[in-house]
Amino acid sequence: MPSHPLFSDHTISLSATLAATIGLEEAVLLTVLNDAARLQSQPQARLNNDILRQQLPFWDDVTIRRVLRSLTDKGLLRIQGPMFPDAGGIIFHFGDEAATPASRPATTPQPARSQSGTPTSAQPAPARPAPMPQKWQPAEDTLQRLEQHGVPRAFSCAQLDAFVLQGQEQGSNRNDWNTRFFRHVKNQWVYTQNDASRFRREQERTAFNPVQDEARPITGDWRPSPDAHQILSRAGIDPQFIDDAVPEFILYWSERGDVFKTWNSKFIQHVRQQWARYTAAVEHSPMPVRIDAQWQPAEDCYDILKMGHIPRDFASSLVPEFVLYWRDSNQVHNSWNSRFLQYVKQQWGKRLAQKDQPTGEANGQQTGAQPGYTTAQASVHRLSDTSWAK
Repeated sequence: MPSHPLFSDHTISLSATLAATIGLEEAVLLTVLNDAARLQSQPQARLNNDILRQQLPFWDDVTIRRVLRSLTDKGLLRIQGPMFPDAGGIIFHFGDEAATPASRPATTPQPARSQSGTPTSAQPAPARPAPMPQKWQPAEDTLQRLEQHGVPRAFSCAQLDAFVLQGQEQGSNRNDWNTRFFRHVKNQWVYTQNDASRFRREQERTAFNPVQDEARPITGDWRPSPDAHQILSRAGIDPQFIDDAVPEFILYWSERGDVFKTWNSKFIQHVRQQWARYTAAVEHSPMPVRIDAQWQPAEDCYDILKMGHIPRDFASSLVPEFVLYWRDSNQVHNSWNSRFLQYVKQQWGKRLAQKDQPTGEANGQQTGAQPGYTTAQASVHRLSDTSWAK
């Protein structure tokens, strides 16, 4: 039977067992490097960057570098000299450490004995698997190892809240939390670099007018680009949370008066930090419950709102009508704190929008009153607006 017409060039023979053991991407790259090493007799194999790109035309340089890092982190490969593509090629060898645990002979540890022949104290047993502690912190050598891989310490610490929350929600018992944190931060760092490269290429492609590249202050009608919105949504952030963060972001930078040409990048960083703190701070009940008549938001809610420059007294003034609405609707939810945060941020955004409108009798408000928040008509309008509850 003739082969498929699409198979007209070089194919990579991949081991299914190897892919299931170390990962598909790692297995593909390790197979290519192994085939190249077989053709060379010296202990350290050499491979030109252009040849490596020809063998892997479906990957860009960022992906090849990331998978190479993954192989070295797992102890399956050793790179001598600069990492790809910092030099014209890579020098590598597999070494004894490249053997997988399944291929190494099993040995039974024997107790050490003193000169008199009596057994000495055995080595301490490895740590038993345990759940993620409430205030877990990574080891210092883990942070230093990330810095050696080019990840700033500040970036690693910024990923801690999301990692701890994920570990606690999974409820797994493990003894390798530092290893999992290392992999988590490395993956986030790769995503960040890819997003930054994409923005840079997009700016270079669309910068036909030199004026567009000039730094400028933020305006009241500024909105994040569709690419920025897509990047945040792909990171698992609620689209409503992204939209609610726009007014406070504009207010903060308007008051500062700074000028930048990368407002979308700053907005992505701002929303990611706010989302990490939000998901780490808001408690979720395992069972949905009806709101209590004496319900009050947790202190963590006020802390999150404070980071968004929303006054505490403004949020507190919305508690009675929030409780009244949900008591009357007789609905149940897992987290009333989360619902309250969404409601306050939406009302604050409407308040910021009303500041730019003239006040007076034409708007149904008394002169000198706080816009939209003092008259009975405004209160009825707010209670009838339930778009935030969806």
